[in-house]
Amino acid sequence: MKINSMQGTRKIASEVLVSIALALLVIYLLDVAVSMINHSEDGFLPLSAKERGMIFGGGSILLFVISFGIGINVASRILTVLLIIGGAIMGTSVMISSFIVPTQDSNSMNSSSDSGQSQGVSPQFIGVIVIGYFIMGMGILRVLRKK
Repeated sequence: MKINSMQGTRKIASEVLVSIALALLVIYLLDVAVSMINHSEDGFLPLSAKERGMIFGGGSILLFVISFGIGINVASRILTVLLIIGGAIMGTSVMISSFIVPTQDSNSMNSSSDSGQSQGVSPQFIGVIVIGYFIMGMGILRVLRKK
């Protein structure tokens, strides 16, 4: 009886954490969208881009991973679906924004075009894209394990 109680507690905890992670990610993306629409550093949150990324982006990544760890052998469709959705949103939105948003420094653009090199995606964007698809992979792993 105690094992079922523990499974239920872990299921609820993992589902709450993954829900909070997805909410943080959506808030972060909306704030970035507002700042891009306004052509400024500021969105609707009173934070700098660095603070916003560390708190909301980093926090969501951490909570996605923790929720996966807590729910590792627990049957939960909510956890599985939200991991897949959250990872896909994170990876895809960063990938799209890395091609839409021009580089911040026009001098670096001019110097790279003068040398014949094309502007690539910054390493930070690549890291977040990989992490996003890794989180999606954790959800897919749960599907394949059928738990």
